[in-house]
Amino acid sequence: MFIYSKKSRRRMHAIPAAIALVVVTLFWFFSAAHKAEAETLFSASELSRWSVDCRDCQLEAQYDVMVGDVVRLESREHLILQRDVQEQPAQPQLSWRWSVDNFVDAGPLVRVSVYVQETADWPERIIHYVWDSSREAGDHEALSDFEYLIVATGRGSKAESWENVSADLNADWQTLYNESLPPLDHLEVALGMPEQDIVAAAFIEKISLTSAQPAPQPQPAIAINE
Repeated sequence: MFIYSKKSRRRMHAIPAAIALVVVTLFWFFSAAHKAEAETLFSASELSRWSVDCRDCQLEAQYDVMVGDVVRLESREHLILQRDVQEQPAQPQLSWRWSVDNFVDAGPLVRVSVYVQETADWPERIIHYVWDSSREAGDHEALSDFEYLIVATGRGSKAESWENVSADLNADWQTLYNESLPPLDHLEVALGMPEQDIVAAAFIEKISLTSAQPAPQPQPAIAINE
């Protein structure tokens, strides 16, 4: 016959509880990590989800030996793609990689524009993230009370080279409007600025939307006193 002390019985009851706690913690951690995964909104495989307004232009999926599948945009007048945003991350961040051809026109050559939903106090508002090698990266300009331009890739950038961009939308919005970012409405990818025809060409690998807020770290399992 085995005789267990009170200390042994406490240890035996504590072990299954500790195992259950570890399992729940791991499940929570991996669930949070999954929720933080980026959603790809723009890529060669996502083109069919975008509406296209195009005149004297070319739009096609291509393969780049350096980065893989990319989208080429080329126009002598205008090219605009648009897609509604369904998911609303708590702290949305856009990330993408892009490149431009050698160019003649100065100013914004290609842009990723973020449209936010109208509110009780404001109509729809816009931030344009642009490639403009004539200005410093980070420069911003008010085009109107409802429309801002931010230079995402600026002076020092080179044509036919890939540039990475990461835009914390809420932080940029706080800088521009000193308020929290309203829900996103839709995105535009385009050559040049709205209402402006331009001769330009660019490549975009993909555009991803995720949360800039890191996933919370799991708490360590409770120590078991012997």
